[in-house]
Amino acid sequence: MPYSAGGTTDYVARLLQKPLGELLNQTVVIENKPGAAGTIGTHLVAKAPPDGNTIVFGNQGPNAIVPASRKTPYDPLDDLRPLTTVAFMPLMLMVSAEKGPATLGEFMQQARKASVKWNYGSSGIGSLAHLTGYKFSHAGGLDMMHVPYQGGSAVLTAVMQGDVQGSFVSGLETASMMQSGKLRYLGVASPRRIATLPDVPAIAEEIPGFESVLWFAVFAPKGTSDATAQRLRTAVVKAVERPEFQNYLAQRHAQARTSTPQELTQLIKQDMARWGDTAREADSAK
Repeated sequence: MPYSAGGTTDYVARLLQKPLGELLNQTVVIENKPGAAGTIGTHLVAKAPPDGNTIVFGNQGPNAIVPASRKTPYDPLDDLRPLTTVAFMPLMLMVSAEKGPATLGEFMQQARKASVKWNYGSSGIGSLAHLTGYKFSHAGGLDMMHVPYQGGSAVLTAVMQGDVQGSFVSGLETASMMQSGKLRYLGVASPRRIATLPDVPAIAEEIPGFESVLWFAVFAPKGTSDATAQRLRTAVVKAVERPEFQNYLAQRHAQARTSTPQELTQLIKQDMARWGDTAREADSAK
């Protein structure tokens, strides 16, 4: 796990930990190795023995965005063996229910005022939340300032306290806060509104073409044999297909979905092209 415990990526992995262990008939241990936007833990797996005992659960951060914008000690397309995607979830613009604007239009209107400097938070520089906020700010003519935090829980606290005016988050990490009424979704970064949040507008309604979807996937080290890779992939796919996992994500505005290794490779290339320029622009704007 190339991120700290308690974040969205870590949480999804832990939902699969028990069923994956049952399907593989062996103990599955989650080892958190955070740092450098997920590249430290990913590199550890890239150079691990390809014996099927070490895999990495990641997202497009260390597997597409970071390698497309700066040099990393591994190449995700050459040094890792893609197995399958696990889940997809659109990011959503979240504000404090008490201190924040009531609508997406109001948020954008207030953020455009020259007399007010609005901030948005994320779980770290180079994260998808950071780049989504950067793209939203520039495409919407908002000129917001990015404030990075150490993990998703710190971002939620900052939004509730009014230290930042908003953040792009997944429905998974904000479920309990939404139920308590402390936070509010203003917009969803999907091409159109989603069925589980019909009253929340798609940001594309204000900024045509705006989209940001977080995905999770599993990789093995390069050199892993076909038989071992197939055994691992089959177990992950069966774990993802379990109704309890599917339903849990669906209730949190996400979709459990697997892929072929070839489809995952294409997804990586697609996101390298989609987010590489944005990441370089955001880095130069620091």
